[in-house]
Amino acid sequence: MNNITYIFKEGRKENFTKNLIEAKEFYYGLPNIDKKKFNISVIEFSKNRNPISLILSLFDEFMRRIISLPFYSSELMNIKNFKTLLKSDHIVLVSEGTACSALPFLLVIKIFNKKKVSLFVMGLYSKKLKFSKLKFIHNATIKLLISCIDNVFFLGKGELEVARSLHKKKEKLHYVPFVVDTKFWFSEEKPSLSLNSQILFVGNDGNRDIDLLIDIAKNLPEHKFIFVSSIPSLQDLKIKNVRVMKGQWGSEEITDKDLREVYKKSKLTIVPLKESTQPSGQSVALQSMSIGIPVIISKTKGFWDETAFKDNLNIFFEEENTSSSWVKKINSVYQDIDLLNSISNNAKETIDNKFNLAEFDSRLNKFI
Repeated sequence: MNNITYIFKEGRKENFTKNLIEAKEFYYGLPNIDKKKFNISVIEFSKNRNPISLILSLFDEFMRRIISLPFYSSELMNIKNFKTLLKSDHIVLVSEGTACSALPFLLVIKIFNKKKVSLFVMGLYSKKLKFSKLKFIHNATIKLLISCIDNVFFLGKGELEVARSLHKKKEKLHYVPFVVDTKFWFSEEKPSLSLNSQILFVGNDGNRDIDLLIDIAKNLPEHKFIFVSSIPSLQDLKIKNVRVMKGQWGSEEITDKDLREVYKKSKLTIVPLKESTQPSGQSVALQSMSIGIPVIISKTKGFWDETAFKDNLNIFFEEENTSSSWVKKINSVYQDIDLLNSISNNAKETIDNKFNLAEFDSRLNKFI
C-alpha cells in the first residue's frame, strides 16, 4: 500500500482527522483519496523552539525579505516530519509556501530516495521583488525547487505560461483548474436577485485592490455593501453603506456555512484586483457562481480560464479597472434582473459541469 503525505501550512489536519470538513476545495483532493488503497499522512507547520529552528528562522527571514520567496522552513523541518517524508511514496505540496519551506528536505530526499512529489502553484511566478537586481537568484531558487518536483499543477493558465518561459522541462507543468465543492456551495432555493440588494466583497490576498474597492463603495452610496475580510485597512472603515465582517478561510470568525448564507443574500459579488499573473479571486468567484450569484471581476493576466468564461455570458469582466468604470458597470447591471438571472444560470451551469470536485479528482488521479 502506497503512502501519501500532504503538507499544508495550517487549518486542515484536525478537520480531516476528525471529519469536520465543510467545503472540500481547499484540501486539494485529500478527502476523496481511497483510504483502502493509500496510507495518508498530513503534515502542518508548527512553531518549533530549538537551536536548529532559530538558525532556520534567520534563513527564512533572509529568503522572504531579500529573495522574495515564502520560506518557513523553521516551522516544518524536524525529525518527525523528515521520517514521515522518508516513508512516503508521494508527497503533495499544496502551495508554493509549503514547497519552499520543504526544499531542504526535498534536496536530501531526492538524492537518496525516489519519491514522487507534486506541487499546486498559485502565485509562485508573480512575486513582487523587493530587490530587482536579485531576480536571477529568485529565479534560480525557483528552478532549483521545480527540479525537485515531478508534477507542477497550475490553477491558472496565465501563470502557467510564465512558468513555461522559465523551465526547460515543460512536460512536468500541468493546468489543473481550481474547483469548488458544488455540493456545499449550493442553494436549494434559487437566490432572488430581484429581492436581494447587497453587493458582496470577499477576500484577503494582497492582489485584491482595496483602494479601488473603497472608492467603489464611496461612489455608490445608494447601494449596501458587505466586505468579508481580515485586511487591516478595512477593519476600521467608516462608510455608512458598508458593513465589514472580519473573517478569512479557516478562522472561527466566519465559517464556510456562515459565508454561504452571506452569498445567498447578495445580488452581486465584486472582485476588484491589481494586475498580476496570479489567479486571484478564483475561489470566491467560483463559490459565488456555484450558488447562483453573478460575479464582476477585474480582467487581469492571471485570470484562470478565458476559454470557459465569457463576458456578459457567465461572468462580468471589468477591463478598464478604474473607480468610474466599476461604478458604471455596477449601475448598468444592478437593475437588469433578466441579465443577472441569465448570467447566474449560465455561470452555475459552467461551474457544475467544469469546475466541480469530480473533475478535479479525475485529473489528480492520473498523477497519484
